[in-house]
Amino acid sequence: KNLFIFYSIGSYGLSILVWIVCGLICVPGCLCYAELGTMIHSSGGDYTYIKMAFGDWAGFLRVWSEICCVRPAIIAVCGITASIYLLQPIYSPCSPPHLAVLLLACFFILMLTLLNLCSTRGSVIWQNGTFYAKIFSLLLLISLGAFQLVRGHYDVFTSPFENTQTSVKKLSIALYIGLFPYSGWNYLSNAIEELKQPERNFPIAIMTSIIASTVLYALAYSAYFTALTPFNIMTADAVAVSFAENVYRPLGFIMPLFVSISALGGLNGQIFSIVRMFSVAGRDGLLPTISAYIHYENLTPVIPCIVEGILGVLYVLVGDADRLLGYLSFSTWLVCLCGAISVLVFRRTMPDVARPFNAGIAAPVIFIIAMTALTFVNVIFNPVDILVGVLILLSGLPIYWIFVLRRPKLVDKFSRSVVLYLQKALLIVPDNDKQHD
Repeated sequence: KNLFIFYSIGSYGLSILVWIVCGLICVPGCLCYAELGTMIHSSGGDYTYIKMAFGDWAGFLRVWSEICCVRPAIIAVCGITASIYLLQPIYSPCSPPHLAVLLLACFFILMLTLLNLCSTRGSVIWQNGTFYAKIFSLLLLISLGAFQLVRGHYDVFTSPFENTQTSVKKLSIALYIGLFPYSGWNYLSNAIEELKQPERNFPIAIMTSIIASTVLYALAYSAYFTALTPFNIMTADAVAVSFAENVYRPLGFIMPLFVSISALGGLNGQIFSIVRMFSVAGRDGLLPTISAYIHYENLTPVIPCIVEGILGVLYVLVGDADRLLGYLSFSTWLVCLCGAISVLVFRRTMPDVARPFNAGIAAPVIFIIAMTALTFVNVIFNPVDILVGVLILLSGLPIYWIFVLRRPKLVDKFSRSVVLYLQKALLIVPDNDKQHD
């Protein structure tokens, strides 16, 4: 995404400043979520905060858009990215066959869905492993960039603001694009029920993640310019691979592997977090109660895993995941905006609840102003995509009215029969029975 920032505003200097500013904008948001996460120990994450602050209908719209649209699309994109990079060295210099990419992406999604079905511990181990692989690849990029600087390849740094384009539209687009890679911090609270000592560890985790992301990606981004020209960067299909090949050709075969592993880590993280939001919504009665049932031995949310795995595969096969993400990208920051507003709402409605971490008054106010301004600018410059995204989001209201607010008795009767059958077939029990022998 930082390369798309460069494409929007045309210079290294301003693009790196935008990247850092985007990281700084997210810091008060992280502080807000640290307060919410240590105050409300629910793996529903911002779904829970929005539901408690604004009502069931708002919580349902949040979980509806995430479960049915946003997360399956991200899962599909991660699977396709991993398969493309894994197959690219095999078919180089040609592009890998489209069918092979789709089949491998579906395989990755199904395998990681199965992993999350069978073992929470196994999915966490996989996540940790891919995290270390990603850090290694970033450090490798940064080290190669430092090596290039020692060799005297620092032309772009002598005139970093050359070809800068500073129109309001281009800057706003660059800021909006730059925020998207940071969006994972608001998903950390989806696993807070399984986190040890959340009052201490959650604020540390969320702040460390945003600071580390800002620093590491800024350095890796800068490293690209030591071996590639701005034109090469804007036209390359895989910038990290082109960079590695230019510095030391054999690395061109290693880098795609690390990119693929990184994408699979993102895929696993998306499944891991969304199934917990799914499960909490079922526990709250906004989704079928079977959503909150867990496997009696593995203690994993079976139905959410199956549903998200199937949807991810369908999005791969349909092939419009990128377009859907474009329509719904604004919803990510709209949700974070609502999360920051809920901090102020809870201080008025729940003043006596313990807050092991307090974000203060400045953090939510600054974040609310920043997100409101960016959302408003995006509405001005990108009205069609925003309108489509809003319509997709609001499509959940009829579902909420029919199946939650005014649910027919016939639906309840049918649901009980289905729940009984699925309990026997999948060996699942209600979440509150998980300690039951």
